[in-house]
Amino acid sequence: MPLLYLVVCLNIAALGTVIPLLPFYAIHFGAGDGTAPLVFSIFSGAGLLTAPLWGRLSDYIGRRPVMLTCIATTIISYLWLANAQSLWEVFASRALAGAASGWLAAAQAYVADSTTEDNRAKGMGLLGASIGLGFVIGPTMGGIAVGGAAPNYALPSILAGSFSVAGFIVALFFLKEPMARTPQPSDSETSASQTVTGWRVLTSDILARLFLIYLCVFLAFTALEGTFPLWCKAVLSLGPRDVSWYMAFIGVIMVIVQGGLVGRLSRRYGESRLMLAGIALIALGLGGLPFSGGVWMALFPLTAISVGFGLQNPAMQSLISRAAPHDLQGGALGAAQSVASFARILGPAWGGAVFVSLGPDWPYFIGALALAPVLLIALPLVRRFQP
Repeated sequence: MPLLYLVVCLNIAALGTVIPLLPFYAIHFGAGDGTAPLVFSIFSGAGLLTAPLWGRLSDYIGRRPVMLTCIATTIISYLWLANAQSLWEVFASRALAGAASGWLAAAQAYVADSTTEDNRAKGMGLLGASIGLGFVIGPTMGGIAVGGAAPNYALPSILAGSFSVAGFIVALFFLKEPMARTPQPSDSETSASQTVTGWRVLTSDILARLFLIYLCVFLAFTALEGTFPLWCKAVLSLGPRDVSWYMAFIGVIMVIVQGGLVGRLSRRYGESRLMLAGIALIALGLGGLPFSGGVWMALFPLTAISVGFGLQNPAMQSLISRAAPHDLQGGALGAAQSVASFARILGPAWGGAVFVSLGPDWPYFIGALALAPVLLIALPLVRRFQP
């Protein structure tokens, strides 16, 4: 498990190195404020198409082979991004990275294989902490690499590729396949039967409700993710290096919450209550961000959003894995990543459109209001999952 967390941390550090810079990179090649957030949407669009396939494939051939294949492809995407000469290459390289993002679903399934129901939220929390640590390392290094007055966008992309190379080496030579995974038959008739059964499970009432909640939270959160660099530029007059520092701060909060709090809080209150608390904090943070009024005051709503997401995300992953049969956990978590990817397509797109048409603050007002009915949908799940 520690080796898995290290692989995830290194690959998230790679992702975190470029994420704060991507809208600025797109603008560098001529994109407008409404188009720049779509660089996140195309990544997620490709991930939407491939995540269930990677997750289900990991149920059959193993978590490790899927992770290695995806990471190797991701390395190629970063090298392409570093050498991009036009806007379409920026978008195409991110599409390739999105298509190879199934390594995360495989990592989530790895955790599900290696934990019991009682400590699964803790395992998912530690996975989230490794993600948070990656989002400390990546944006920090990316902010240093990009420079200030004359940003260098190629160097952070090369640095991101280096992080992924390190993750690939660790996974190749040191990471073992989890012992708990149930091997799947390989003949086509059994595979077809398993697929039909899997889709019946994934469209059950309880999973459908969990996926709907997951979708709505990510729609609000990814609108922030896609427009926040532009908001910093328009409202606070900040550049790519400054946005990287904000992202590093968010990563620190994620490490604290998911590494030190989620396990203990889930044992005391249960994953479903953490999910509710997380949604409420995200809504409060989004609603408060437009009123922050300055560079330092923005840290307070960002803290609420980070704590909320740090509680909600591992709790949701644990609930989804508990609601799915053991031999379909990879497929269920892959489907959850597809739901998140679908939201990551629409979130930056609607956030960018609202940013341009109504003003910089409106993606956050709308996101906060939209999460209120989500709390009502999530409330009955507390009784369903409590012992």
